[in-house]
Amino acid sequence: MGRKNKAKTNRRLEAAAAAAAGATPAAANGDDDLSYLKQRRQLVDRESETPIFPPKPNMCLDPSAIQRKLLSLPPTKRSATAERLIRANVMMMEIEKLQADREERYDDGHVEIDVLKMDHSYIRECVLWIKAFISSNFRLGFKSSTIVASKCSPLPLQSLHITQLFPLTENETQLMNLDALSFVIMLAAAMRLGGAPHERFSLQIVHELHAHAERMHDCLDFHDLQSHEETRDLDEPYLRFALAWVGIKRARAMYRNEDKRTMMPFHRGDDDAIQSKSLLRSIELFAREQCQYNPDSPVGLWNLGWFTTQVKHNGKQRWEAAVEFYNLMSDCCLLANEADDDFYRAEAGVECAMGLILGGKPIVGYSVESGAKVQVLRDFDLTWEACQSNGGDLQMPIGAPSTAAAHEASVKEMNRLKENVTSTLLEPGETVIVPHWEVSRIWNFAMQAFMRLEIFDHGSYVYGESIGWDIGEAFLKGKYGQLAPNRYNTCPQVGFKGTRDKGSFSCDFCGKIDSNLQNCARCKKTQYCSRKCQKDAWKTHKPLCVTAN
Repeated sequence: MGRKNKAKTNRRLEAAAAAAAGATPAAANGDDDLSYLKQRRQLVDRESETPIFPPKPNMCLDPSAIQRKLLSLPPTKRSATAERLIRANVMMMEIEKLQADREERYDDGHVEIDVLKMDHSYIRECVLWIKAFISSNFRLGFKSSTIVASKCSPLPLQSLHITQLFPLTENETQLMNLDALSFVIMLAAAMRLGGAPHERFSLQIVHELHAHAERMHDCLDFHDLQSHEETRDLDEPYLRFALAWVGIKRARAMYRNEDKRTMMPFHRGDDDAIQSKSLLRSIELFAREQCQYNPDSPVGLWNLGWFTTQVKHNGKQRWEAAVEFYNLMSDCCLLANEADDDFYRAEAGVECAMGLILGGKPIVGYSVESGAKVQVLRDFDLTWEACQSNGGDLQMPIGAPSTAAAHEASVKEMNRLKENVTSTLLEPGETVIVPHWEVSRIWNFAMQAFMRLEIFDHGSYVYGESIGWDIGEAFLKGKYGQLAPNRYNTCPQVGFKGTRDKGSFSCDFCGKIDSNLQNCARCKKTQYCSRKCQKDAWKTHKPLCVTAN
């Protein structure tokens, strides 16, 4: 199954590469709304589109209020995205019912996994956890009492035996045996362990499961799941995709919050696995696995795009990173459109527009010796040897007022390749330019999806999870220069400057996303959206709360 999905991924990448190789200008007003993305490496027509600017979302909404509004939508007004979220919420309600029916069946919040495997209602609950989180793309409101370990819904005792966090590239197993049913139980446990200080515990479980899955020990056979009624519709690609998603969520939370990486006394601050570069490497590997195990989902490309922006730690040249980011977000938009997913239509669209503004389509404007102004779409991957093997064909689209000017530009670009000039080096008189009409079209595509989400108050996820909203809006409103008809705009910033992140985090108790969380006054590590959440969390936080130095 894995080989089949990998082959499908390769075919998709080959098709994208073949589409990108063309150099014939194409109009952006085809029957397909995303034709301008499919031809993103080409110069497109300059027909303008008036950008739309809906109000920014309320970032302080109560998750339970959002849930009620979602569930109250009449069937005729439910988009495909809303339907998936409603299914996830129905699953969460079933989880609460299973927990209530089970009462306090167990004597502790942690129970031997072999005992839990005999409880069919508990297995059903674990399967629902996995399906609910994947159906909602981890955008799920829940009660904190449902998440934490309790006597009616304990966590596997074996999770406490995983005490080390190894780098994903040097991973080792810490549990002796793990069968497929135990894999499902442990994966559900990792999903439930969110928020400080549980991110590290959760990531330790994820790395342990990943080590077992990669080594495929004799006792781990995902086909065994077909013999259990509760797990019959689960398979390896689905579970590996879900595992990668949890790994990315936990690693990214730790990457963004350095103070939370060593919440417990026995968690050393010098662990290799919790260094920024190691966490970022884990995110990249998990994102590539998402592309492998579910190539039809936009999630893997989205996470790869986020990884690309972190030039402070990923070693990428900042302009090359912007080009790679723009191409990934373009493909993400296409997959989101095929999957009818408004979250990734909106988020990837916003990021794609930002990628263009930062020079993601490397169009360079300059004057040739005759004085004519030209625009060249440079290909950072093109080499002199490749040109020679193609009979001296430059394969770079050139916009020029005359054939003679185009020839002058072609000679200059050929000389740059022949002399092996660094592709990201701008020579005197050269300027990176932005086709603002294309930015407007992509922005509007994103905003239309955003407004559909705002019908049930879920637009806050788009603003909170994307980093390009403010720069895209400022560019289109003329902050970096007026958008003159039929004229390119100068690129306000070429490439990414450093680590970029919006900085909207989730409350460590209720999970609400907010950009104005308050730290615990004592330890300075946990964050809460309200005084009530801080009080409710104190019982579990008190043993971990240590006065900050």
